[in-house]
Amino acid sequence: MKKFALLLVLFLVLSSCNKIQPESTKMVEVTIGYALPTSGSMTKATAAEVYDFFYEKFIKTRELLPNPYTLSFKTMDDVEVASISGNWSNNKPVMLSTGKYHVTGFSKGNVTSNDNYHRSPLVFDEVIEITENTSSITLHAIYDCFLLLFDAEGKTYFKWSADGSAKEGISGDVNKAGDWYYIFVQKFETNGSVRWNYGGKENTIWMGEFNFQKGFYYYYNDLAGSFEVPKMQPGSI
Repeated sequence: MKKFALLLVLFLVLSSCNKIQPESTKMVEVTIGYALPTSGSMTKATAAEVYDFFYEKFIKTRELLPNPYTLSFKTMDDVEVASISGNWSNNKPVMLSTGKYHVTGFSKGNVTSNDNYHRSPLVFDEVIEITENTSSITLHAIYDCFLLLFDAEGKTYFKWSADGSAKEGISGDVNKAGDWYYIFVQKFETNGSVRWNYGGKENTIWMGEFNFQKGFYYYYNDLAGSFEVPKMQPGSI
């Protein structure tokens, strides 16, 4: 009996040693920010000098980027531990536990005021790790739109419509910045359009005629009467 009891105690001791002890976590105060794609711009098609100037003056300075943001932090087991909303211009530190997180979210303007067509919507989707030494997080922003860019010279009556109608909230004036008219587009229906008057003649672009892609900008060529076709990008095998 004593031998059996001794074996039982030994078994319990060994079993307890084999159990995986949970890692301890600590709360860390961090500030959250974001960086634009490493190239510093959307993918370049043509008219690069025009876009570079537009980017440096209006996008890199964040003048044409949205202020509100919403972020979700999930563990690698897909359990949400934090949902954070705020404004980049008034970005207060938050408390997060150490560990790895899958961060998703977006930064968009006010839909009802057509702000998303005037400021580039952004999305976030990446894995980060917070350690005891982490004091700030820089997320990698992804453009959730494409950009249509027009030389403003000689153009009047610049309007857009997401579905070809003049309904409030899905139509409005194309915005102007410096010497250019521009619009950031997340999605237009095939009968969506951009219209303007140039030299006394009305021009219309129907979205269904082009294969616009998010993350690209398209500069309108007045002489050719069409958007310049993006260059093919180098590939790797």
